[in-house]
Amino acid sequence: MCKKLPEDAEEKVILDSLSGTVKPGEFLSIIGASGAGKTTLLNYLVGKDPSKNLKKSGDITINGIDRNKINYSHYIGYVQQDDILLQSMSVKECLMFSARMKLPKDANKEERVQEVIDSLKLNKCADTKIGGPLIKGISGGERKRTSIGVELITNPNLVFLDEPTTGLDSFTATNVMEVLKDLALSGRTVVSTIHQPNSEIFDLFDQLMLMANGKILYHNDAKLSVRYFKSLGYECPSLTNPADFFMNMMSIEAYQEEDDEDEVVLQKTRSKIQEDYSEKINFLANKYNESELRCDPDQVHPEVGELKDQKVNRIGIVMQFFLLFWRSFLNILRVPVSSYVRGIAYSMLAIVCVIIFGQMEHDCASIQNRSGALFFVSLNMIMNAVQGVILTFPDERSVFQREQGSDTYKATPYFFAKVLSDIPSFIVFPGLFSIITYFGLQLNDDSAGKFFVYTSINILISVATTGNGMLIGSAISDKQLAVALTPVFIIPFMLFSGFFVNQDNIPVFLKPLEYISMFKYGYQAHMHNEFNNLSINCSGRDALAEFDFQENLTESLLAIGGLGLAYYTMAYFIILLVAKKAK
Repeated sequence: MCKKLPEDAEEKVILDSLSGTVKPGEFLSIIGASGAGKTTLLNYLVGKDPSKNLKKSGDITINGIDRNKINYSHYIGYVQQDDILLQSMSVKECLMFSARMKLPKDANKEERVQEVIDSLKLNKCADTKIGGPLIKGISGGERKRTSIGVELITNPNLVFLDEPTTGLDSFTATNVMEVLKDLALSGRTVVSTIHQPNSEIFDLFDQLMLMANGKILYHNDAKLSVRYFKSLGYECPSLTNPADFFMNMMSIEAYQEEDDEDEVVLQKTRSKIQEDYSEKINFLANKYNESELRCDPDQVHPEVGELKDQKVNRIGIVMQFFLLFWRSFLNILRVPVSSYVRGIAYSMLAIVCVIIFGQMEHDCASIQNRSGALFFVSLNMIMNAVQGVILTFPDERSVFQREQGSDTYKATPYFFAKVLSDIPSFIVFPGLFSIITYFGLQLNDDSAGKFFVYTSINILISVATTGNGMLIGSAISDKQLAVALTPVFIIPFMLFSGFFVNQDNIPVFLKPLEYISMFKYGYQAHMHNEFNNLSINCSGRDALAEFDFQENLTESLLAIGGLGLAYYTMAYFIILLVAKKAK
């Protein structure tokens, strides 16, 4: 939803007149305090628009060619700040999946994967799972190198990284940056944002860009930076990490501390401090723009050859589906805890149902018992199905968005692979629940077909309601919020099932909600299957007539299928929207 800005709203400049160049074989590091504009700049460099509301102008070229005129995504690799990988996959499997999705059909994918493993020094952990909350896996540094490897599979000319040392200790961070240095030495262009590197990492940089308030204060050889700022009166003390010195120089917090230490401007207001800080940054930015060290992009691109568009003959949608289906299925098998929990939950609830309602008699009292038991069955099928999948997409959303951003596969095969990989759980768990409850409660055994219809109804409810869970999970990105709001979206429809209130008594203005209630059709189907041809010793009573159901068994089953199809369709379009925003 768009929110109208107030009339007195002021424009804020995030990136201010930036220009620069980086050559093949160079490692450029962008350093700046939080809010300096590093990530925004990187997003534009990799072709991701951080906001449609931002006003922007300028050009980004590769070898002098406008990037919009070529298949830009085929030439770059983008490693995000967080390591977004499936915990159940091994390092080699992650790289092989990327190779099968991205490389041409005739490429030697295994050879390419092994080359990446060797170059990133991942041989020792190649067969170890990535790991996560439920699986013990590789270290933080190995995970970061694997994230880099996923993007290196296509052998991109340019590699962009956002804060690659985040969450790593000093030794591991240095190892990761040494890998990036080696990538640059191999002829690639490597551009990385970094917050505050140690001195060993600083020595690895070929090019250095310092940013503050969206302005460039320096962009040239890293080894010339200390001498340059000394000429402006900002001398880096001996035995001090230049990166630390630059961060203090560019940070408004450090500027505040300097004022406090002088004990002269303790009474300065915050606005005055901001004004003085802005003057300092503007002074440094102007000095850089006037210096001979300022990069002129118009004088660099003739040094390299002409860039020609690449035609990538990747696999089709059908093969993408099979690869995604197999990965999703493996993920289910390798993280069995959730399956165990679901199996135990279905079994325990079925046993509770049998204990509470007991074996059904054929007297008047059994009408209430049977109707109550069947509503309990319908309730469990719906709630278990929703809870079983509501976190599936939120858990994989970040992986899906990363892979969509890098154009790894299409959203359509992903959606159908996710749905079909869950089919075994649609059958096994409702089937297990049905066996326990049907024979434990001694439901209508007028014919053998009654049991199969009963089981089929439970499976159909489970399949259809799973679409509802996917819809909620795909629409709400926050897992805790999705879980919290699920009862709000589900439980009110219980009132329209016909169990709590006769359907004729539902107010006219609430009637539309009755026709989209899964509880209604699931409960109706079970009641028709149970009470048709059931012999009850209770003269003068017709259970089905008392509930005044409006649809018969067949119509109820068709309604369940229709609602399920509607849920899946809406979830599909939401996932398409998520994929579009990720690009």
